[in-house]
Amino acid sequence: MNATTEYPSPGRARFAQYLLGTLALLSAMDAGIVALLLEPIKHDLGLTDMQAGIANSTSYAAAYGLLSLPMGLLVDRTNRVRLVFLAMLLWCASLGLAAAATGFWTLALAKAIMGTATAALLPSALSLLGDYFAPERRASATATYPLGSILGGAAAVLIGGLGFDALGEIHAADPQVLAGLAPWRAVFALAAIAALPIIGLILFMREPERMEAREEGGGTWRELWVYRDFLIPLLGGVVFLTGLSTSFTTWAAPALMRLYGQQPGDFAGWYAAVTLGGGAVGVAASGRLVDWARRGGGYSAVMIPAALSALACAPASTMAMAPSVTLFAVGMIIFQLAGAIAIVVPVIAINFRIPNELRGRTFGLYVISAAVGGSLSAPAIATLSAFLGGDAMLGRAMAGVGVPLALLASVCLAMTMRSGRKHGIKAMSAAS
Repeated sequence: MNATTEYPSPGRARFAQYLLGTLALLSAMDAGIVALLLEPIKHDLGLTDMQAGIANSTSYAAAYGLLSLPMGLLVDRTNRVRLVFLAMLLWCASLGLAAAATGFWTLALAKAIMGTATAALLPSALSLLGDYFAPERRASATATYPLGSILGGAAAVLIGGLGFDALGEIHAADPQVLAGLAPWRAVFALAAIAALPIIGLILFMREPERMEAREEGGGTWRELWVYRDFLIPLLGGVVFLTGLSTSFTTWAAPALMRLYGQQPGDFAGWYAAVTLGGGAVGVAASGRLVDWARRGGGYSAVMIPAALSALACAPASTMAMAPSVTLFAVGMIIFQLAGAIAIVVPVIAINFRIPNELRGRTFGLYVISAAVGGSLSAPAIATLSAFLGGDAMLGRAMAGVGVPLALLASVCLAMTMRSGRKHGIKAMSAAS
């Protein structure tokens, strides 16, 4: 820790924690609404399954993947609060463009702008949390951001589904009430307007001092290479985990509509409850599981909860092959709970294992890895579904992509434990 500085006051730290968690909620909610409303968007814009998958996930993931490393380097060197503010303004602009989309290219551009905003927001927010909180409080504080993302996923289903149905009824009664906008367009426009006051609160945040930093101006790639035994398998696990999560975020709602005859209003309530309950419990448990694993087995055991949780996602990935909506929901509960733990534990581990001046670029690499997985998985399901026979085979396609991804993620996360046995204590001491 820097000798002449102290961590921010508890009040300032809590304000930043809750605000950054809220921004994570907003960004996840808005991205999730696109996936939830993909069927009406697809039909209104005349898109194929492949075009819908590329516009929704591939363009988003490609944009934040390409820009995440430059943004991560900026995070290590510039004012992170300003980056967060600019990212959220860009996010609102992307929602406006989505509301005005006229076809594949404009929708894909809107999601690419969302991806650009994510490339700046995610590493900035996680780096800030690492400097607002001392190590003994950092695990729970860091978990706030992914918890916000989980809550945003639930809000996307609840607000997007119920809101879409309500706006659909209003539009049917009088199309001019929504200024001539189709219901799904009105959802995006209202989401952008509602986010503006919250974004204004960023102006009240202050940039904290960089704690636990060994040098000014950021570290070097050579220094980061010291942590390769930990980072390479971790980033591989992130590729597979994000691919798994993105594929099911994209295709779960269409599967309920196509395979079970559901409409967004039919499943919005329980879908949101499952996403919120399973994800929130998983995120809340992640910090405790990290502490428990570390006390029981040292630094080499920290990733055990993540590896086991990724493994549990394999059977849950067959949820769309279930004979009933009830069993589909059971699979979703397991998937959300285990997936949240598997994704959050590596984020917490980075904020402990990697020195401050290397965290921005590390989170940039994290986002690149997520982009690779996210850009390939959703189109892969569409391709496999078409190969197997069309819409009726969507459940088998989801399982055919999801199960291997879960198993590969588990293996990669388990491999990170070798680095803890070799130089975990050395790595931790370098960051403290």
